[in-house]
Amino acid sequence: MTELCRCSCCKGPLEPAQQLRFLVETDTLDDPAYLARIRVLPAVNGKPVPVCKACQTRIETAPRPSASRTGGLRPPLARKLLGALGALSVGLLLTGLFAPRG
Repeated sequence: MTELCRCSCCKGPLEPAQQLRFLVETDTLDDPAYLARIRVLPAVNGKPVPVCKACQTRIETAPRPSASRTGGLRPPLARKLLGALGALSVGLLLTGLFAPRG
C-alpha cells in the first residue's frame, strides 16, 4: 500500500483526495497556465504545500496580513508620492530654465 504524505501544518496524514491534489499540482509546476486553473492547495513561493482538509480550511479562513499592519508603505501610496515629487522637481527645473533674467 502507498504511504500518504504528512500535513505540513499538523503533521497528520493527508486524506487520499488531498494527496492526489498535491501530486497533480506538483506534477504540473512546469505549466503555469494549467496550474493556475487547477490550483486548490495553498502555495509557498509558487510550490503547493501538502495540507489536510482541516488545515486548508483554517488557512483559507484566516485573514492575510496587510501592508498597513506590517508598517510598510502601500504600493499605490508610494507611487503617488513618487509621482508628486517627480512633478515638483520637473516644475522647479522648468522654472529655473524659463525664469526671466535681469
